[in-house]
Amino acid sequence: MSDVGAMRPWITARICEALDQADLARLTASDLDDSALIGATIQLAEDLETFALSLAVRLSEIGEAPGGTDEAPQCSRCPA
Repeated sequence: MSDVGAMRPWITARICEALDQADLARLTASDLDDSALIGATIQLAEDLETFALSLAVRLSEIGEAPGGTDEAPQCSRCPA
């Protein structure tokens, strides 16, 4: 995947996937009774959001490269 145009959709898909999984983890945590499990699930959500943010940074770097586009990810939560 050395072509910038090919990398952008892949990165966008990973951002959306990570954000969706973070939302799912938070929803799951609200249904749990074990405080240790709740903490671990919330940590998972935070880690997924950190991962999405790092990919969003990479996406913005690619967007500045020749051939990149400035389209926003098409998911329920777009990274900042």
